[in-house]
Amino acid sequence: MSGAIAVFVKTVGLSPLKTRLAKTIGTENTEAFHLAAAYSVASVAQKLSKQVELSCYYAVAEETAVEHSDWQGLACIWQGSGGLGERMRLIHQSLLKKHDFVLLVGADIPQMTVSELVKASAYLMNSSKKRSVLAPSADGGFWLFGSNFAIPENIWTDVSYSQDDTGKLFLQAVKALAPVKILETLRDVDELPDLQALQPVLAKLPQPTQAQQQLSQFLTTII
Repeated sequence: MSGAIAVFVKTVGLSPLKTRLAKTIGTENTEAFHLAAAYSVASVAQKLSKQVELSCYYAVAEETAVEHSDWQGLACIWQGSGGLGERMRLIHQSLLKKHDFVLLVGADIPQMTVSELVKASAYLMNSSKKRSVLAPSADGGFWLFGSNFAIPENIWTDVSYSQDDTGKLFLQAVKALAPVKILETLRDVDELPDLQALQPVLAKLPQPTQAQQQLSQFLTTII
């Protein structure tokens, strides 16, 4: 069985990036963080692909950025238009036409590890039955979702995103369809305290990728 993992990204200069964070560390540092974080996530995905039969993609927010120089490390696909739920559905549905299971991850969880992604992949891969995986975010959302079957459109679109109960409500809806494996809760980065909490976590990773090491070093210069 083959899988896919899509990293959701926005492009510097084409979309607003982490506006709350930018108010405290500045636009230039925020943009640099976003790229470094995205590359860290991509590096973990690429490391996973050496252990699991899996293809890696950047899911870019802007149609004009599919061939942008920032996103040359992985295959690129456009997220499409609409709200976050609609865009996640499009990527998930499109990749399921080519792969047996699909994982969706955000670009602002650069501390994610291969071991968690291996758990997700193994759970979806080693079953002929419908299964899903979800990894909660500390703020109430989720940093990873994946499944080996198509999720109805209303499941994606009926949830209000960026709310304290987003993950809980999405999980409830998905659990009605099939069993869900819950992965490690991680803290994504929206504001300065999140960034401050991230640096020591990156520094303590047992087997960081080179991109994660570079991000950790960068954070010591701006925090």
